Amino acid sequence: MLDRLQTLSDNHFNCAPDEAGWAMVGTLEYYASLLKRITDSAFGEGEHAR
Repeated sequence: MLDRLQTLSDNHFNCAPDEAGWAMVGTLEYYASLLKRITDSAFGEGEHAR
């Protein structure tokens, strides 16, 4: 899963810079929020603080 996410990131999330729009910004913000939830849970941070 992490390798696939890294590849997608390396490919600019399949979005050419000249094609990026607000919809893509919203999608990336959503992805970031999900990743934050995962890392908070894994490392006992945020709402998962021990």
